[in-house]
Amino acid sequence: MVALAASIGGTLGELSGYYAGYLGKRIAVNEHVAGYNRVAGWMNRYGIWAILFLAFQPVIPFDIAGLVAGAARVPMYKFLPALWAGKLPKYIVLCYSGIGLIHFLPFWSP
Repeated sequence: MVALAASIGGTLGELSGYYAGYLGKRIAVNEHVAGYNRVAGWMNRYGIWAILFLAFQPVIPFDIAGLVAGAARVPMYKFLPALWAGKLPKYIVLCYSGIGLIHFLPFWSP
């Protein structure tokens, strides 16, 4: 339940970056931002699968991908399900990892 709530909240939270790219491409999206060209290339080549992958992995911030998706005018009905489908498994892994790690804390008594 925690992973489900986190994935829904994370998905809705990314709408700000999407709309920033959608409404203000010239203002919000600067092609000189580190990683923009790489993410734009992935979006052009793989489309929705790039969104799903970028939402799943924890290393690269998804904000740039949201800006690129908005600037590329990816339809919302394709963007949101792909984003949620990437965030849900990531948060499930993080929740179970947290449960596993909490047992190693010295003050934890089950």
